[in-house]
Amino acid sequence: MAAAIDGYLAELDRALRGPRRVKTGLLREARDSLVDATEAYVDLGLTPEVAARRAVDDFGEVSRIAPGYQAELALAQGRRTALLAFASLIVQPPIWHLVSWQAAEPDPLPGLAGVLDMLVSRLGTLAVVVALLAVWASGTGVRRLGANPRVIRLTGIFAFTAAATFSPIGLMLALFSPATGPMALARLPIALVVLILPMLLVALNGARCLTTARAATTAR
Repeated sequence: MAAAIDGYLAELDRALRGPRRVKTGLLREARDSLVDATEAYVDLGLTPEVAARRAVDDFGEVSRIAPGYQAELALAQGRRTALLAFASLIVQPPIWHLVSWQAAEPDPLPGLAGVLDMLVSRLGTLAVVVALLAVWASGTGVRRLGANPRVIRLTGIFAFTAAATFSPIGLMLALFSPATGPMALARLPIALVVLILPMLLVALNGARCLTTARAATTAR
């Protein structure tokens, strides 16, 4: 009984791209359905081997089943990326306000630092709004937009754009800060920990968005 089901699930696993935990859950649900169907056929008098093959046949070919699963995986990846981008961006203002206060920086910042600070503030607000829209589009917004791989692809592009925009601006702010003393030396390590590393993670998930969106488009 297990051989036919395991072979089918292995083929389905190879056909899918997306968050590992979500994919594992989908494969587990598929296995449970196949096992239940097999047991039902066994109760009707079929041998376990024949019952398993019949259950697999009834479940459908992988090429027909995979697109639905892949769309769900793409949505899960898109939502994860959007939430990560939102969380990474929304914590930046309070952290840097605290750092500026500890460093006794002037408000507004002078020179290039002031221009960069104003730029990151305005772009950050816009990016937070876009991240929230992406969360909605890959969640409750599916009822209106459907499971559209294009939305997930746009979420991936947004993630890359956010990482490529805020990482260098954050580094420049850390380098051109008018702060002096210990906090001036601490700004760069703080930027690496609370901005650069999270943005790298956002970019990595953006790449996964593009991969899952491409797989969902191909599986259609």
